Amino acid sequence: MIPQENRIWIGVDWGDRAHTVCVLDDAGAVLLKKVVPHSPAGLRDMTGAVSALGPVGGAAIEDAQGLAGQALLAEGWPVYCINPKLSYAWRKAWSVSEAKTDGRDAHMLADGLRQQHARLRPVPAVPAAIRGLALLCEDERKLIAQRTALVQQLQAALKRYFPEALAYFDNWTSPSAWDFVLTFPTPESLARATTRKLMGFFKTHRLAPTPARQAQIKDRARALDWHVAPEVVEVKARLAQTTAKLLRTLQSQLDEYRKVIETAAAAQPQTALVASLPGAGAKLAPRLLAHILPILDQCASADSLMMLGGVSPVLFESGKHKRVRMRHACQKGFRATLHLFAAQSACWCAWARAFYDLARQRGQSHALALRNLARKWLKILFRMLKTNTPYDEELYLKQLHLKNPALTKYMDSAKAGG
Repeated sequence: MIPQENRIWIGVDWGDRAHTVCVLDDAGAVLLKKVVPHSPAGLRDMTGAVSALGPVGGAAIEDAQGLAGQALLAEGWPVYCINPKLSYAWRKAWSVSEAKTDGRDAHMLADGLRQQHARLRPVPAVPAAIRGLALLCEDERKLIAQRTALVQQLQAALKRYFPEALAYFDNWTSPSAWDFVLTFPTPESLARATTRKLMGFFKTHRLAPTPARQAQIKDRARALDWHVAPEVVEVKARLAQTTAKLLRTLQSQLDEYRKVIETAAAAQPQTALVASLPGAGAKLAPRLLAHILPILDQCASADSLMMLGGVSPVLFESGKHKRVRMRHACQKGFRATLHLFAAQSACWCAWARAFYDLARQRGQSHALALRNLARKWLKILFRMLKTNTPYDEELYLKQLHLKNPALTKYMDSAKAGG
């Protein structure tokens, strides 16, 4: 262990073109303050100058995933990723004026870390394979969000000139819906299409000729009943087709991402454990692993996972006043994954469905019920990963009978009624 009086503390205010670094000793005296360009030579200059000052107790930066943060991690130093809300609070503590400069912010980060490092958690050292899986899952989630935005753009364009097309599909994230727009881009093209062509389209895309769909085909001429200016049809049809083509391209890349993610997840021994959870499946198991594995060794209990995942509420208590609210300071991607998993588990697991239904009956919102269910699952998942034990439904139900008889009673009554 490094003697306390010999340690140095680093604060880095990063930027696109240059980084400001400040180094303090244990007493808070400034040993170095300089600006280095954002370049390989500049980052080497920064780490070299710091290394000459003594052993590093820790380095504080707001973006540990950027190139400046990676340069600090490559040196093997304890790197602390400081949330901007926390650095803002440190700045307020420094001065009521909240004055802000790059040099002042770097100094503030170093000083805040020097005083508060015992209460903070450094960026964990994560094996390359796990870190790669986490990055893949994060990028996939962002691409899915882009797909959602494009689908909304496509629907908005159709509402402007071709609302009849929207009735043909309930799910507009389906490639069949995008192909429909490319095949019948205007109301006139749909109205003039033969029954054989329309039926052939649905057959090619393996869509059943339901009575509702047959009625739509029969009444396809209604698409011309809307009075839309020709120039609007021309322009918006071009936008709709362009958006549909973008969606097709994006979907093909998402399919490739999925293959790579499943291959990377299969190399992790814990994947089979997580996949044993009802509702996890091939898609959600890698995402859950990507969020949990990098921090699992640092978590003494499931409470840390609950807080990071945003499913643990925040308590405010003062005197007789007491209230609870949703936790906003969390990993948003982790929380979204937990919501998805909790919703899926309610479809595949009897006790999870009963837990959700009871929560709704007690007045909880859909989102709150899912967060509470996710909290239950995180306790189970934490135990599974720590003991390397797959999920055992029968064993858990036995525990439920002992610890939560109200839930098991509700399950029995629902089964009897069903």
